[in-house]
Amino acid sequence: MTKIIGVASNHLNHANSRFGTNYVDYIQKNYIEGITNSGLLPMVIPMGAPELAVAYMAQVDGLLLAGGQDISPKFFNEEPVPGIGETDQYRDQFEIALVKAALAQNKPILGICRGEQLINVALGGTLYQDLETQYKTLAIKHNQYPTKWEIPTHRLEWQRDNWLNDFAKRNTLVNSFHHQAVKTLAPGLTLDAISTDGVIEAYSDDARHIYAVQWHPEMLLANGAPYQLFFDLFAQKVAK
Repeated sequence: MTKIIGVASNHLNHANSRFGTNYVDYIQKNYIEGITNSGLLPMVIPMGAPELAVAYMAQVDGLLLAGGQDISPKFFNEEPVPGIGETDQYRDQFEIALVKAALAQNKPILGICRGEQLINVALGGTLYQDLETQYKTLAIKHNQYPTKWEIPTHRLEWQRDNWLNDFAKRNTLVNSFHHQAVKTLAPGLTLDAISTDGVIEAYSDDARHIYAVQWHPEMLLANGAPYQLFFDLFAQKVAK
């Protein structure tokens, strides 16, 4: 039977020229492409009340948390710094509940960009709210805009053998679109990779089936078949 991956949606917070005040939930199609091509079936989970998380996770075999807004520092007991961007406490609360439900049901979790940060916060870790003003040894550009999404721009330094061994080689290049980042890893998470200036780029916890990266593998799919392997490796974790 095909395994189902719940993909937590984002939602529009502001009126815009296309939808006006007809707010919508959505997920970028690149995530769906990566999941579908790996043989998994994506199911988009609309944002809702945290108490719905257990029921949603009962319908799926794994969870993917995608990119998006900054995470509110109230969830790691800090005040907002001047450099923080837009936050959405409703999304934060719901996704934290999804993480806890997935763990309770022993279902694999994949976090991408904001998703990596959200999992860390849900488990008791902290974040840099704004790298440019808070990270003292910042030496590379972590938000590559306006360079295109699919173009890798900075290198990784792998810290140990991990679930991505077959995908990533030493000094692998990745894309980068963030200004928040993991600061203190939550208990039980193990560091897999950093950027050349030391920012956390990947972590995992095989015992709890947690896998997370700071870059955007779904956008790298535009570069061809080798990048699909990232999602295929996660599909292997879900299949176990």
